[in-house]
Amino acid sequence: MRARVPCPDRATPSSSTPTTNRRVDARRSRAHRRGGGVFTCAAFRPGSMPLDDARRAALDAAMEETSFGRITLTGPPKNGDDGFRRVEFRWVSIRGRSALQRARFDARQSFTSNHGRRGEETEIVKKGKNDCVEACAEDALEEALGMGFRHWRVETASAAWNVVVNAKKFRTTVSRDKTFGAGDGLIDGATKTMKVVVGAQAHDRQKARIISGDDPFLKYVGVVAEDGSVKASKRDKYKQVEEFLKILNHAYDEATSAQHMLAGSAERPLRVCDLGCGNAYLTFGAFSLLTNKREVPTRVVGVDVKRQARERNTHVAKELGWESSMRFIEGTIADAKVDFDIANAANAAADVILALHACDTATDESIVRTIRWRSSLALIAPCCHHNLQMRIKKSPKVAFPPMARHGILSERLGDVLTDSFRAHIFRLLGYRVDVMEFVGGEHTPRNTLIRAIRTGSPASKQAWDEYDDMCKAWGVVPFLADELQEELDAARAGTYSY
Repeated sequence: MRARVPCPDRATPSSSTPTTNRRVDARRSRAHRRGGGVFTCAAFRPGSMPLDDARRAALDAAMEETSFGRITLTGPPKNGDDGFRRVEFRWVSIRGRSALQRARFDARQSFTSNHGRRGEETEIVKKGKNDCVEACAEDALEEALGMGFRHWRVETASAAWNVVVNAKKFRTTVSRDKTFGAGDGLIDGATKTMKVVVGAQAHDRQKARIISGDDPFLKYVGVVAEDGSVKASKRDKYKQVEEFLKILNHAYDEATSAQHMLAGSAERPLRVCDLGCGNAYLTFGAFSLLTNKREVPTRVVGVDVKRQARERNTHVAKELGWESSMRFIEGTIADAKVDFDIANAANAAADVILALHACDTATDESIVRTIRWRSSLALIAPCCHHNLQMRIKKSPKVAFPPMARHGILSERLGDVLTDSFRAHIFRLLGYRVDVMEFVGGEHTPRNTLIRAIRTGSPASKQAWDEYDDMCKAWGVVPFLADELQEELDAARAGTYSY
């Protein structure tokens, strides 16, 4: 049997038999639960270790804020009734003060609370969710360590310890993970050593942003204030653009990796056209993402029917120094003369089409230009859907009268049916299509996005049958089909150039 190491503040047991050891550990445990047992053997050591000593070592390690990383407790007791499967502790900084943050996880969600050191529990005033400091850190951690979790993971600057608890015998088995050390949370490819972050971390973890407050265009278009914070009145617009750009970022990789689209180069820059650009939040965002963050040579053209939009956006591009790569054109989506090479006006085909909330048939006109340009990628977020709704009302045949009887249901039905036709016509003309929600409904009710990547694959007979059945069931032909009748006829006949 391994020799027991005496602790300075208690006498060594007179006998080292297993029975005596269990009795001593039981007395220590009872004293610990009463709050009267304080033991100073507060360092982990590999091998067998009394449960109370392991608790004290974990507690003392956690209280060393500058060298402590995290404690994770897992393996709850089989008869546990608190419902928590895992508990984690780490130090956080809240408005200049440190607190030990406890995160408890059940089967569905997590519950987070912050705890100050003894005597400092109430010094941080609550200003929002999870910003108040509750009962002291020592008590919160001791409570968790006494809940019966069978596995502890204690990470510090010098080492990481794995503790397996035998609650019946009041003993633990401790092992040291030698692959851990202080660092930045990454894995070093040379030493194969995983690093552990120590010290108080920011309470609010920074989200990965595709565009940040320091992007210069955001100030020029009025989205952020001088200090880089998003203006309250522009938060919804900022969120819409950010989520749209995340999808663009992923879609660019998908289209180029599958060789459905050429990656931009100095000899042949990527061509992006924003149809119905308005104040050009998305236009400037797409250029910043592709050119500045991804370093993809890009040319961008924004189209809008308003003269003031063209003049304002041209001025912003000049202020940003982007005027050589960005142009803004006044005109309708259907008729604007778009070109990316001033020296060659015939060179007008866009690789990427963007359309954020082009109203009603303007969305269809964006799809028409996409298909006729044979653009490789289209990201289109529809807005209003009046045209097909009027056609359904005038149709002598309604597939499901109860669905069209009530105004609000009829309107929503028209929205769904319109976008279904749009997605399917894309498919019939050689595109792979996904229809998704690109942003939460709290930011805009018009949160549907049609993502289409041109593959050049002919449509199957089943796809044509589905299209015909949908037109027959509702007794309508959509506006988009009228505009692309020539292309659809050629595709059905097998003469369309995919």
